[in-house]
Amino acid sequence: MRITTILLFLCCIHIQGQLLEPLPDHLNKRLLLAHPTTSNIEVIEALHQNELIDISSLQLIGIYHKDEQYDYSKSALMLDSLKHLNMQLYELSDTLLSDSLFCVNASSTSFDQLFNESEGIIFFGGPDIPAEIYNEEAHPRTKVTDPYRHYFETSLIYHLLGGYQNNEYTPLLESNPDYFVMGICLGMQTMNIATGGTLIQDIPLEVFESDETKGLKHLQTEEIHRNFYTKMPEYANKGLSGSTFHHIIFKDYFFPALTKVKPESTPLVNSYHHQSVEKLGKGFVIGATSSDEKVIEGMFHAHYPNVFGVQFHPERSQFYLQTRKYKMEPDAEAKYLSEYLDDESMDFHIRFWKAVNNIIQEL
Repeated sequence: MRITTILLFLCCIHIQGQLLEPLPDHLNKRLLLAHPTTSNIEVIEALHQNELIDISSLQLIGIYHKDEQYDYSKSALMLDSLKHLNMQLYELSDTLLSDSLFCVNASSTSFDQLFNESEGIIFFGGPDIPAEIYNEEAHPRTKVTDPYRHYFETSLIYHLLGGYQNNEYTPLLESNPDYFVMGICLGMQTMNIATGGTLIQDIPLEVFESDETKGLKHLQTEEIHRNFYTKMPEYANKGLSGSTFHHIIFKDYFFPALTKVKPESTPLVNSYHHQSVEKLGKGFVIGATSSDEKVIEGMFHAHYPNVFGVQFHPERSQFYLQTRKYKMEPDAEAKYLSEYLDDESMDFHIRFWKAVNNIIQEL
């Protein structure tokens, strides 16, 4: 009790000055990127090279917690050769405890300052979230590899958006409702559980009563959300891609309006997940599902116009770089990721990122 009291006291002390350095004169806004791994930096570089995100006036800040497992020194080395990205790394060192994510905690002051010193944040994909965070027991297929990443990102999102955990809490976005928050795959799942939602922990078993390790050939392509071949022992080391493709359908106005596509469009998307949103978090509305409507593939916030998440992967750098081919089935031909998409689906991906860029530029 004494330690908790001290932590709460410390985090309430007002810290003078900025958490981040002032913006250089040639840049006028700042975008945060959670979990700035080399692969996520590659995503930003690919989007920049293909003129899908304009970084000319943008400072990028990769944020992470000191107790995460990933070695961010690799990211620092990569950024040394990509000076044109105007990107820096920032490590947060405040104490984070799994039982104090949804309240004022030792990181609250840092979260508040990050919010006030930026215009938005992107949360990327990654591994499974500890089920204890959303008050469930872990499924046998749930594998947690980096708990502090989840503690950090979950608590930050709660501070930004609030949640069912405490209806009396005033979210940071109430002071700037246009602030941009986007989540991709794990990012969307984290947005959901941070606001009081829950997850389906294993789609094959919980939705289809199937087991990836035994093969899913009895399911339709639209029912498969990651490449089950890689989970079967006989194909585990055959160099197959872990992802697959399926169509999505739009369930509300948000994503067609965002991307300016027809509401009846059913774009093909890249899918690589075995967990998904179950009960929606506070404020969120379903924006897209898989074609069988069993898996939520997109959601948006009913109150904050620039807050949304997608379960699929529009950010795959190889959609735009085309330097590597992928093999999806043991006897199939390897192809560029973009070759798996028809023109309409590729156009949807391009429109998605141009829409994201428009939001960022107008903030």
